[in-house]
Amino acid sequence: MLNIIWNKKNAEKRYGKEGVLNLEEALNAIKEAEIIDTTPEYLSEIASNSRESDSFLIIGGHKLFPFYEVENPARDRDQVVWTDNFYASTDDDPLLPERAIGRLPDGKDIELLIAQIHSIGKKEDKDNQRKATFGLSAAVWANASRNVYKIISNKEILLSPPENRDTLKISENTEIFYFNLHGSDRTNNWYGQHGSNYPIALSPLNIPALHSATVVTEACYGAYTIDKGISDSIALTFLKKGALCFVGSTTVAYGPPAPPSREADLIANLFFKEILKGNKFGTALLSAKQEFFRIMMDEQGFLDGNDKKTLLQFVLYGNPEGRFLAKDAKDAKHAKKTFVS
Repeated sequence: MLNIIWNKKNAEKRYGKEGVLNLEEALNAIKEAEIIDTTPEYLSEIASNSRESDSFLIIGGHKLFPFYEVENPARDRDQVVWTDNFYASTDDDPLLPERAIGRLPDGKDIELLIAQIHSIGKKEDKDNQRKATFGLSAAVWANASRNVYKIISNKEILLSPPENRDTLKISENTEIFYFNLHGSDRTNNWYGQHGSNYPIALSPLNIPALHSATVVTEACYGAYTIDKGISDSIALTFLKKGALCFVGSTTVAYGPPAPPSREADLIANLFFKEILKGNKFGTALLSAKQEFFRIMMDEQGFLDGNDKKTLLQFVLYGNPEGRFLAKDAKDAKHAKKTFVS
């Protein structure tokens, strides 16, 4: 069961009574979902009493339904980590959720929010034969990024430099994206790196109209949308342009310069493997986090601060019940062969 979570009072503060009526009309059109008007403290209680198969979809960004704030377990400049883990946890520990969860950020634009709500009823694409991929990495992380990108594509990943926002070309037919770039909570760009050179690799202006795309980014603040408008954020721009799934970090993220995959690389690695099995987006991210936990405990016997931060900071923007591929065992088994250049 999909549980759609919103706070009517906060929505009315931002968008007025007419806006709330439009939101309610869009929400009520969704079939086979329960619409719940609640607050963060009660959502955690709802999750604790839910079934294992239940999923949760939060309507709106931080102002409409706040992220849960956790003290940063890593040693960096972030004071807190913004996460949705706690709302999908059946206990008081936000580190590892037990339920699938996603969020539809509004970007200060009710039309963006309503468009995302309407996309929930979209039929799954059962044509697995025309999946174009796009991968872009900071040159300094080339080897680590190739190790992740090969899961979804036989193509060579692009590197920045030499690529930059002026040379970059993204096809409208691209349906799955992978980025391993620098990000910022102060600008709307993502950056490459080679030595001391940090070119702008991607800006909102680089993103074309898309068709049901899936986006995974390891960029620091790649999913940071607090107080951001659409043009202020690559994440929000992707959602505006047609992405149905966006997975990224709300804070500074970490990853190794070379394989094996760890931290953000490992989350991306495991998420891609899950969606290629035909698993739902929410289940895929949940399973990726749970497998991340198992791998690190098996190898280290503990989770360090960066590991804990990785589990907390990665969020899903999109319907947790959506899928990249139709759930068909034969299609999933041969999924990697379906991507095109």
